[in-house]
Amino acid sequence: VDATELNAVVIDVKDDQGRITFAMDSPTVNEIGAVEPFIGDMPALIAKLKEHGIYPIARVVAFRDPYLAEQKPEWSLHTADGSIYRDSQGLAWVNPYKREVWDYLIEVAKKAGEIGFEEIQFDYIRFTVDRTMKNVVFDEADTQGRDKTQAITEFITYAYEELASQGLFVSADVFGTIIGSQEDAASVGQDYGAMAEHLDYLCPMIYPSHYAPGNFGIEHPDTQPYDTVYQALRG
Repeated sequence: VDATELNAVVIDVKDDQGRITFAMDSPTVNEIGAVEPFIGDMPALIAKLKEHGIYPIARVVAFRDPYLAEQKPEWSLHTADGSIYRDSQGLAWVNPYKREVWDYLIEVAKKAGEIGFEEIQFDYIRFTVDRTMKNVVFDEADTQGRDKTQAITEFITYAYEELASQGLFVSADVFGTIIGSQEDAASVGQDYGAMAEHLDYLCPMIYPSHYAPGNFGIEHPDTQPYDTVYQALRG
């Protein structure tokens, strides 16, 4: 890194499987045994990064959390028969409407801040778009009349208030396609404008494979990645 223009790194704190990647003294993390210490000494790593002027960003995967969903099934998405919902890959997701899930994410994020991370970057801060999502049944006690977009925006607002007060920057990875598709935005619950009011940064994920044939006048966007990314950025 010293020999390049790079000046920041993103490190998994809570990964795609819901595991915490270093020893963390956190009540809920310890209760469910979420730690899988891929990184043996995170404080030392953070100290080394800062010695070299490198800005450390903690990636915290939010609502795709198969580990938490299995350990705390009452916090997971469910189907009509009461069983835990699993996507086409067999992975369980937690319920973005649940305040208990929000508090767990903030608990993890604050611990990351305590050891020296300067920014919390939430990923999978959305509902799943898997075709099996149609099998999910939501309880009115959880939704309280809110749609998906309202739930995600409320979480962002809540998290930002909690984390910014600790001196942390807060960002979110968001789907690139939602810039030009209200249908996509509603299905995942991400609204750029609403989210931007309560975040320091948005990180649009512009994947050519996400765009349908004909987007931006391109017959097959996935086969023309440069043109697709360029047109998405222009939009």
